[in-house]
Amino acid sequence: MQVTSISAFRANIKQYYDNVLLTEEPLIITKGDTGAVLIPLKEYNAMQRSLENLRNQPLLKDIREATLQMAAGQLIEVTDIDAL
Repeated sequence: MQVTSISAFRANIKQYYDNVLLTEEPLIITKGDTGAVLIPLKEYNAMQRSLENLRNQPLLKDIREATLQMAAGQLIEVTDIDAL
């Protein structure tokens, strides 16, 4: 993860922008004691989807139950997905 000051970012915005898209790594832009993060749009969208899933209580309940079933060895072998 890269870190830069707001002044350096302002002076080289295209280079920083292109680098974030190329490396897909976040860029922290600092200004005094505060900062912001520049991330690729696809990363932002993935984070938003993850947050939506974490807010979905029925989905989380199903995942917890499935995890417990897997840990208990309660698995079903599927050889033909169309049969489901």
